[in-house]
Amino acid sequence: MKDLSDISVWKKSFGLLPIHLKKATEQKFVMLNGGYGDFCLQTVQNNTLPPEDYYSPSWSSNTKNFVVVGEDKVKIFNWTLNRTAPEEISKKQVSDNFDKFYNYLLSTSYKSERDIVPFIIDIFRQFRNITFEKKNPVEALNLLFVLLSSLEDDYCNLDRAKWNLNEYKIPSAFEELAQKLKNGINNIKPQLDLIIRHSAGVLFQEAQKEVLFFNAQMDLFGGVSSRIETKNNLYSSIHYTPPYLARTIVENSLRQLDLTSKKKLKIFDPACGSSEFLIEALKQLRENGYTGKIEIKGWDSSETAVNTSKYLLKYEKRTIWLDKLNFEIKLVEDSLTEKWDKDFDLILMNPPFVSWELLKDESSREAVRETLALNFNGKPNQASAFFYKSIQCLNKDGVIGCVIPSSLLTLDAYKNLRNDAYNLITINLIGRLGNFVFEDALTDVSLIIGHKPKIKNYIPTILWTNNEKGVAQNALRDFRKMVYSNELTVNEKNYSVFQPVSFPIIQESWKPISLKENELLKTIERFVLEKKLVRVDSIFSVQQGIRQGTKDVFKISENEFKKMRKDEKKYFRPVVDNDAIKNGELFVKKYIWYPYNKDGIMLKNERELLKKAPDFYKSILKLYKPVLLKRAGISEWWGLTRPRNWQYEKKAKLVSTEFGKSDSFAFDKEGSFVVERGNAWIPKKSFDEFDDYYFYLAVLSSSFFDKLLSIYSKQLLSAWDLGKMYTKEIPIPNVHSTEVKNSNAYRHLVEIGKELSNGNSYVKTTASEVLLKYFYPNS
Repeated sequence: MKDLSDISVWKKSFGLLPIHLKKATEQKFVMLNGGYGDFCLQTVQNNTLPPEDYYSPSWSSNTKNFVVVGEDKVKIFNWTLNRTAPEEISKKQVSDNFDKFYNYLLSTSYKSERDIVPFIIDIFRQFRNITFEKKNPVEALNLLFVLLSSLEDDYCNLDRAKWNLNEYKIPSAFEELAQKLKNGINNIKPQLDLIIRHSAGVLFQEAQKEVLFFNAQMDLFGGVSSRIETKNNLYSSIHYTPPYLARTIVENSLRQLDLTSKKKLKIFDPACGSSEFLIEALKQLRENGYTGKIEIKGWDSSETAVNTSKYLLKYEKRTIWLDKLNFEIKLVEDSLTEKWDKDFDLILMNPPFVSWELLKDESSREAVRETLALNFNGKPNQASAFFYKSIQCLNKDGVIGCVIPSSLLTLDAYKNLRNDAYNLITINLIGRLGNFVFEDALTDVSLIIGHKPKIKNYIPTILWTNNEKGVAQNALRDFRKMVYSNELTVNEKNYSVFQPVSFPIIQESWKPISLKENELLKTIERFVLEKKLVRVDSIFSVQQGIRQGTKDVFKISENEFKKMRKDEKKYFRPVVDNDAIKNGELFVKKYIWYPYNKDGIMLKNERELLKKAPDFYKSILKLYKPVLLKRAGISEWWGLTRPRNWQYEKKAKLVSTEFGKSDSFAFDKEGSFVVERGNAWIPKKSFDEFDDYYFYLAVLSSSFFDKLLSIYSKQLLSAWDLGKMYTKEIPIPNVHSTEVKNSNAYRHLVEIGKELSNGNSYVKTTASEVLLKYFYPNS
């Protein structure tokens, strides 16, 4: 039977991080995963306490269950049920069904409006109405600090220096709101130390959202409204770090530091927000028994975030670390323009993910340009400059743990940056987490942990997740289980963790792939070396489709085209977009204005335009002329912004959508289609009539090609980028090889391609079978 009084049994079984609930001498813990599935645990029952003594710490720690291990029984106190007695299960039954027991806890750990965080946030919304702040609600947030502090001290006589508070004025309704918090729910009282220590991350991130999106107004009956604006700022770079991600990054970063030899730690977060990383670092350092001094620096451009950080760190200093902790949190305009120290032991960060186009002014762009120096290429994301500057500011054995955009790992524009970084630090862990990490943002997120000095030939651990909601959190929990148990790999359907034979896995890209894909990659790359396969880039020139310069002004439906005068139809061609391709078949769904032939634009001036295309001119072009004239880089206002001269002349070509899978390719035999939001796959060397096209249509449309896309291409939700950048390295059979051309496989795939073009999608499976038998054996 498992020894349930041993905390390591719980750690290794469930991959949870135990943090002492209060005192390090007590066998009471918060078992942390990242919110869902967290619970409190007491491994030794010394005496019998009333249920409220378990409900209160559980509620204040943002969990549902408090599990108590007794001599013969395991007791479960769940505050949502508010029972007078706990649920009891025999220790043997729990031990024999340990996984089922945890799943039972998960089933009762759902979020609710009665949780501590929404309970406090509801009060904060009322402060927002009271203070009537519009853009920068510093006063309301300060009142939230006062409210929390009132759980320990009289809010009328608070020592502002003790709590790190700004000057405040108590509004008339404050007494009522403060009493509401003190009363808690169902006689379950809040405990400030547990709220600050275990709920603050989520609490203050939610408070920051209120700062951004709250709409203050009175309700129908004259009371305080808690209505929230659901309109999001789509261009915001503010992506709050989920606790489970901050926890994993801190945990694995600290693992790279020799804490026993460090008498002092200097920690920095140049985009600290409400100090999720910094508070997590202090929490884990305490748990690891670190007794040295700590110097913390944090910068942010948000005044409310800075005030939150100061409040939380002041509490940590006063209640735990005392004179061993010094911190400096500073409000800055742009961290990249500040002077950075160069002796940090640990840099933790979730930098701003701001594209070059959305940087607010030229000074911000200049800061990125100056930081990246020789590694500046194209239009880099601001996060790349934060990453590069951070690794330059570590001391000789410093560690960096950070969140980054996944594009930094894969784009050619960052190749020099990756090479430079690879020579500066030893990379310990690279993980790709996908598009579902940040709430309300589809940013593709990865993490990276590295340290100095550089160790030659060191192979990092790779963490890969399938791009689905909830997968990243489960993957990180299983990664923790792997570390606890000294295992070498995790290999699940939706995620895997392993150490590859070499790194980078895919030439100069740092892209994480699954363990299964890694095995496949090793096989097919061997075929490339043996010249049995070649890269897409050696067969095709993958060309991007046209750009109209304004949305769909030039597009018309098939019915509109049929009603057109015959002499105007010649200026339109069927269009390749997302609706035109399905399982290898090409459909005419829409037409696009395309007044070009092999000699260029056919309508040389506006007079000729009016004469030869009068209906389209009067009904569409004339109406949108002011908009069309505003487009940059156009020769004729009635023309397309980028018509792509390679499709002036009608030629046979393979086509694909812009993003898609193996069902997103087709053959334009007549060359009559114009590729818009998609790609044209044009042979670099002449094909033999049409059979070669059908051959490759079968290859690209096979389900096996999806596996190749998953290794080499960039994923966006359930689709892959089918453009040149992400497909050029994919290994495919060489149709120009005599051996390939004379094979039965070639003839078979040609016939499959013809069937696909005629709408028979059932042959896709057969295409994969042929490919695996003849061109990708043992794959």
